[in-house]
Amino acid sequence: MTYRTNNEKYNKQKGFSLPELLVVLLIIAIISVIALPQINAARRAFRFSGLQRQVAATLSEARQQAMSQRKAITVRYKNTAREIVIYGGSFGALNNSKNKVEELYGSGIAKGDIVYGRPSGVSTAALGDGTNFTALSGGMTEIVFQPDGTVIDASGNPQNKTLYFYNKTNAKDMAFAVSVLGAGGRIKIWRYSKGVNKYVE
Repeated sequence: MTYRTNNEKYNKQKGFSLPELLVVLLIIAIISVIALPQINAARRAFRFSGLQRQVAATLSEARQQAMSQRKAITVRYKNTAREIVIYGGSFGALNNSKNKVEELYGSGIAKGDIVYGRPSGVSTAALGDGTNFTALSGGMTEIVFQPDGTVIDASGNPQNKTLYFYNKTNAKDMAFAVSVLGAGGRIKIWRYSKGVNKYVE
């Protein structure tokens, strides 16, 4: 009886030939080229979905601070800077070092990719909660939360506000809105749905 050593067993095993290896590498390269744009698009969409949460969270924080401090707290969106500033109460007057400044770009989102408004061809109907687009004045808009959490106008009437954004590189797929109901200060996130051509919760 003869015994084979481990080395003899390994020597008899056949590996990949060079042509086989090249075919495998070619297939991997083709799949990568096809899948890469989709992976990048999914990555951009994921990062932009974080922007929705950031805007809503900033508004929620301002409302909570207004109620806890029992003082009016203002949220100002500045379009040229693509930033949100919270001021009033413990945040100090506007342009005070205590102001909280939230930049909307970064973490893979370019400043120029963020567009305020609705993409062309998108329905301009009011959202499901009855709110609609808030136009900018002088490149900005403000939402003032009262000590009871509401948002009112100069006459003391409830004032609804809705901020709309989309990504310049993939407008309809990444369009969203954040609404604030003046009467109760309720904040909602809405995403545009191409299937029904409207913003849905």
